[in-house]
Amino acid sequence: MRRKVPAQVRLKKFLWVVLPGVLILLAGLAVFLGLSVYRITHPAPAQESANPSLFLLPAQDVRWTSTDGTEFAGWWIAGASDNAPGIILAPGYGMNRADALSLALLLRENGFHLLIYEQRGCGAATERKSTLGLLETDDMQAALDFLLARPGVNRERAGIWGVDIGARAALMVGAARSQVRAIAADSPYDRIFDFLAVKMREELGSDNRLLALAMWQAFRLYMIDSKGSFNAQIPVESLSDRNILFIQGENRPEIAPLVTRLYSRLQPQKEMLFLPGARAHVMTAESLKDYNRHVANFFMSNLPLNPIPPREPR
Repeated sequence: MRRKVPAQVRLKKFLWVVLPGVLILLAGLAVFLGLSVYRITHPAPAQESANPSLFLLPAQDVRWTSTDGTEFAGWWIAGASDNAPGIILAPGYGMNRADALSLALLLRENGFHLLIYEQRGCGAATERKSTLGLLETDDMQAALDFLLARPGVNRERAGIWGVDIGARAALMVGAARSQVRAIAADSPYDRIFDFLAVKMREELGSDNRLLALAMWQAFRLYMIDSKGSFNAQIPVESLSDRNILFIQGENRPEIAPLVTRLYSRLQPQKEMLFLPGARAHVMTAESLKDYNRHVANFFMSNLPLNPIPPREPR
C-alpha cells in the first residue's frame, strides 16, 4: 500500500517545480517592459539635414534652461518688424529643429520673430530621454519666457506651433499663459498614457490593453525622479478665447482618434484641418509646401502684426 504524501509536502514540491518558472517569466516580462520603455523614450537620432543659412535665414544660436536645469539649444530668428509677435516652433517626437526651417522661412517673410527648438530626447543628439509630455510643458514655459524677453518682441501676443509632444505642450502653456494667442497644434493628445499606447502600437505592433497598462507602470517607474504630473490633462476651458488650429494627418492614423477626442472637448469649437500628411521628419516636397502654407496662413490671420484695435462704444 502506497504511503500517502502529506499535502504540505506536495505543495512544497509543486512550488519547487513551478515557482522558478514563474519567477523567470516575471523577470523576462520586467526586462521586456524596461527595454520597451527605454526604446520609446529614446527615439532614434534625427540628423539635421539643413541649417538656417541654407534658407538664408539670419539665425542666432541661443541657449536657455528649463525648470529642472536641463539646457536647451535653439535658433533665434529675428523678424523684420519691431514689436512683432514671436512664434515658438516646436517639432515633435523623433524630429529635429531643422524640420521647422521651411515653415520658419514663410513666417519670417511675414515679419514674425521665431524661436526654434526640439523636444528633450529628440534631435541629432539623444543622450537625454523623452518624457512624452511629462516635463515638456515646463520646457516650453521656459522657451516662452526666453522668447518674450528678446528685444523687439511683442510681450502681449505670441504664437506656438507644435507637433505631438510639442502640440500638447503648446496647448498646456497656452492655457496657462495669456500671452499665447494663437496655437497650431499638429497631432496633439491629452494624456501621456494615450501617447505611450500609440508609440507602443507603432513600435511593437501591439494593441493589448493589459500590456499598455503594464508599460504605463514601467514608464512611471522609469520617470520616478521626474516632478511632472503623470495624469495631468489639458485644461480646455482655459483655451476658449485662444485661436487654435488642430491638424490631423492621414499619415498618422494611430493618433487621429486622440486628436478628435481632444478637439471635441473644446468649446467653442476651434478650426480643424485634415491633411494627407501631418508634419513628420520626412515628407514629400509637395506635402510640405501645402502644409506650410496652411500653417502660415493661420498665423497671419490670427496673429496679425498690427491688430485692429477694438472700437470704443459710442
